[in-house]
Amino acid sequence: MSYDTDHVQNVGESLGMLTGIPTFVELLDNPKLAALYTAIRHDNTTGPELIDTTSVSKKTVYDYLHKLEQAGLITTVGEDAGTTVYTAEEFKLTVTINETEVSITPALIEVIAQQTEYPVIGRVLTDHGIITFALAYDLVSAHNEGEVTIRQIAELTDLSSGTTYDLVEALYSILDLDATESEPTTYTPADFTDSDSLLADTGEE
Repeated sequence: MSYDTDHVQNVGESLGMLTGIPTFVELLDNPKLAALYTAIRHDNTTGPELIDTTSVSKKTVYDYLHKLEQAGLITTVGEDAGTTVYTAEEFKLTVTINETEVSITPALIEVIAQQTEYPVIGRVLTDHGIITFALAYDLVSAHNEGEVTIRQIAELTDLSSGTTYDLVEALYSILDLDATESEPTTYTPADFTDSDSLLADTGEE
């Protein structure tokens, strides 16, 4: 039997078990855990392979694997030369606060995992929170389509022009967006102060 309630929808034959809410939250705060989950999501892999390709210790890799598996974020799909092979599970964690709904997805986690290389990501998350960051993430995609200007992104997210520009620059690089696709009319240098950084090779004037 299947039915929906106020708190649980799309119940199937088995309710399953969700025990890893703290791990979902930690993905937002721990870029190394986020990076390990992202690595598995990109390609089924083993513990030894992760030890070779990540910047964390052997003990930490296996601690993270256990944590992610307990949370249901990764599962085993077999063995390779006697070593467990893991695959990542897709998810969408939606939270509503004061009528504002924000969804945490693997695509968002993949960007958050790169905050060590792009400190502006960590700054926005720490100073403004996940709702602002997720909104900026979506608006950058809209900017790439020429639908919003960087000034509008700053206004909608309440970020400073400099922070907005740095975040746009970081997301363009991470998401491998084609900066040349945005037409010159999407913004002008007059939108920013002289201290603002500029996105290289945009072709915008």
